[in-house]
Amino acid sequence: MRYCIHNFGDGRAKISIKLENGNTFVILMPNDGPLECYLECELAPRKNTQFLRDQFPLDLVIVPTLSPLEQNEELVQQETVERNRYGRLASRNFRNFWLHKTEQEFEAFADLVEMGWPGIRVRRPEIERSGKRPVVRMYFREGPHVREVQWSGFGFQVWMQTMMHLTASNHSSTLILDEPDIYLHPDLQHRLLRLVSQRVAQYFIATHSTEIINDVEPGEVLIVRPESRSAKRIQGESGYSDVYSAIGSSENAQFARLAKTKKVLYFEGKDAKILSKLAKRLGATDFISNTSVTLMKTDGFSNWSRVTTSSWVFENFFGFKIPVSAIFDRDYRCDDEIQDFLDEVNVGDTLCRVLPHKEIENFLLVPDAIISVVKKHFSGSLPKGWQADIVEIINACVEDMRSKTLSARIGSKISYEVGKGSKKDIATISAEEERNFTENWQEAEFRRRVVPGKSVFSQ
Repeated sequence: MRYCIHNFGDGRAKISIKLENGNTFVILMPNDGPLECYLECELAPRKNTQFLRDQFPLDLVIVPTLSPLEQNEELVQQETVERNRYGRLASRNFRNFWLHKTEQEFEAFADLVEMGWPGIRVRRPEIERSGKRPVVRMYFREGPHVREVQWSGFGFQVWMQTMMHLTASNHSSTLILDEPDIYLHPDLQHRLLRLVSQRVAQYFIATHSTEIINDVEPGEVLIVRPESRSAKRIQGESGYSDVYSAIGSSENAQFARLAKTKKVLYFEGKDAKILSKLAKRLGATDFISNTSVTLMKTDGFSNWSRVTTSSWVFENFFGFKIPVSAIFDRDYRCDDEIQDFLDEVNVGDTLCRVLPHKEIENFLLVPDAIISVVKKHFSGSLPKGWQADIVEIINACVEDMRSKTLSARIGSKISYEVGKGSKKDIATISAEEERNFTENWQEAEFRRRVVPGKSVFSQ
């Protein structure tokens, strides 16, 4: 840690870690001499470790530098394993570490390994005493073949070691991971990111990987430059140009991913990210993942021809047959228009679906779910009857959108009828749509389905 000093200067480095409770832990690192550590808090200090744990409850999981496993890992004492667990020698005691764990702990580890490498199952370590000194062996099965882990590739060895440290984390942990992309295939980078985001409360990943950077929200990416005193957080999609400039790459790996997945799924705007977040909450780790399908953006119905011609373009220009699917927002279109659209585009290797709601945000307009979120994340005391207040606020916001929604649906209906050559006049079309809308508006489910969801949430 002494080498944290900027440009190996004569001063001292300072690390400050501040938690949500307002307490700060400070580490001072001089060139020579002992480290200085102290806790800043409002309470009178006490000289015991329990006080530090209570006032600074940081569960930090640091994945050390990873290296290839030993060809012949000698049997060592458990004290040696624990002493080297978080240092550069951790990989030398990997098999010994799991030798001392329970069956339940090892099976949990084996499950994590298999999530990254489906079809591969690691076995509990065993002691081999055929030589002068006992060694620890660890085998894995891949199909009909059983091999010792030393015969696996470095990527698999790194994945196993990363999962070893991840088993020590929980939903209150903070994980530190340094450049996992050096050894991991892009597919594994995506899987690792999903596992980490589901398992820990907070994580810091140092990376140059465009795969990882493109797989998170812009606000989660910070650019760290040696000449700057602080990191710069990306503000919106436009900030990615700064990232690519910093890492020396503006590559787009989408075509390479397309050649591997052989499947394309079109989404509107940020629908894919919203669905991915919902999937993570439900534990669906591989749902619409970049490892199984190539995700692309479309601008909705106005750009539907791009979807229908994609399969033909991929086959005739690039030489591989690719099925194409798309999910469109419904917007304000009527049932007849939606059906006509689906009949036209669902041909050949193209499969399209239209959301039953105005847009994807409407699926989140669920009062009970919103109440649960408020109850979970509100830090203060909630007033009496707050649940009813939330329902009333939601209903009021939805009601405010009534006129806008009705006008938009009438306009959409007129455009559709005129476009197909209907003999109805505009007044008749408007009256019919208004009558149907007014009747259905009495139902809460209909109201929350047809209003603009983004606008309701922004109020």
